[in-house]
Amino acid sequence: MKQKLKLTTLGIELARKEQFPYGCPILKAWRNAYAPGFNQVVQETLEIVEDDKADGFLLPSNVSFYQPKRLAEIGAMVSKHGLPSIGFDISHERRKPGWLDYIIRFSWYRSLQEPGGIISPAFLGGNGFDLMAELGIRDWQPTEKEPLPSVSFCGREGGNLGLAIWKMMPKSLTRQMAANFFCATTRGIRMTCCYPLRVDAMQVLERDSRIKTDFIGRGTTGLQPGVQGDRRYQFLDNLQRNAYALCVRGADNYSWRFYEALSLGKIPILIDTDCMLPWEDEIPWDQFIVRVPSTRLQELPDRLWEWHSQLSPSEFCDLQRQLRLLFERLTPTRFYPKFLQNVL
Repeated sequence: MKQKLKLTTLGIELARKEQFPYGCPILKAWRNAYAPGFNQVVQETLEIVEDDKADGFLLPSNVSFYQPKRLAEIGAMVSKHGLPSIGFDISHERRKPGWLDYIIRFSWYRSLQEPGGIISPAFLGGNGFDLMAELGIRDWQPTEKEPLPSVSFCGREGGNLGLAIWKMMPKSLTRQMAANFFCATTRGIRMTCCYPLRVDAMQVLERDSRIKTDFIGRGTTGLQPGVQGDRRYQFLDNLQRNAYALCVRGADNYSWRFYEALSLGKIPILIDTDCMLPWEDEIPWDQFIVRVPSTRLQELPDRLWEWHSQLSPSEFCDLQRQLRLLFERLTPTRFYPKFLQNVL
């Protein structure tokens, strides 16, 4: 049995305690307040201890939840103890404080990558976005290859004002804006160029007769993963009946749908807005997914057709099995123990 890692919070207070009373995901799982599987694996991997016994420092709440002045004070305390430090910034997009060794995010920008930046698979529960578990699927089989690639999308398209402005702006500009850090973190511009990028990608695919599209737009209404009801069923049905899934960023620079697609062995079509993906130094992502930069969106139909055409029926099915195995590798219960062992 491996020795447990020992982390300390140095007694730092939780930020936004009323909204997030258990702190960051690791602290929440250690306190037995996450899903059972994630709780167990975190508790088997580490323990929270006093600072004189610790291997490292864990910032108890999201980096973005603390005021800059307080972060500087915390940084001075951590530097005094000389401990390697880890913090979360889940789906927010604040730069890593200089004193923090590792920052764990769901999203970030490749062109702005900093030393110590860790991209985590996005998740809401202990199993990540495992739709097989949600649907109770026990005997999963890959989708057989069809003559035309069949692409799903069911989701939000953006606000009316954002769409109206987007229609008046050159596509070359809006496609670049969706991958631009300054614009993407400015909420008004974000709504103007990021959600409409989904409409842009759908229109590009719909215009090509070589592509079979199955798109359900929901206007300004989004839906949290895991929420049950008719709209959730509609989303799941749409994703299940197509071999490919169109994955485009929303408010932040990542896609929940990307991980939901992986969980069902569907082939993600990632519209790359300067995205980073988990374990990029180990996983050759471009062997498993169709990835097209948002600035070259006009190339999407050709790239998708070329990808689909080069796969034999057996290779097509095998790829879906590999995608499911990739997803299992990226569940929180497997990702976090490995990450903690690697960095500490």
